[in-house]
Amino acid sequence: MRAFLAAAALVLMLGGCVSPAWDDHDYALKAQQTTQSVVSTVEVVRLAVQHSGELHRPYLKVVLTEAATDLGTLAQQFGGVQPPSDASDEVRDRTLEQLQQAQDQVDALLIEVRRGGVEHPDRAAARLEKLAKELR
Repeated sequence: MRAFLAAAALVLMLGGCVSPAWDDHDYALKAQQTTQSVVSTVEVVRLAVQHSGELHRPYLKVVLTEAATDLGTLAQQFGGVQPPSDASDEVRDRTLEQLQQAQDQVDALLIEVRRGGVEHPDRAAARLEKLAKELR
């Protein structure tokens, strides 16, 4: 449980604002920072799902709701930074696609929890772990 709380605190620290990108290098760094924040959020969700049998359902709903909100905020912040050149378009597309994958998985888990709980926590945690590895 301590690891879960530490991971949750990490997500809050990493979810800062995104400033303008002046060149391709700066834009790539912003994409990397965004991706790291997404990984942190996915890991918090993975821990929560993995230990969902030990957590009260209302608490799990709050964790997943906040994760979904955080991912939406990250998508909005990064999506608001315009790529400085055509070369950065691929970075933008890949980063936003990864963000969307994370959002889709968290949203699906949130629906499951609201409908009675995570049906297969081990499978869900494995999917989240795979996504986190892909994001890294």
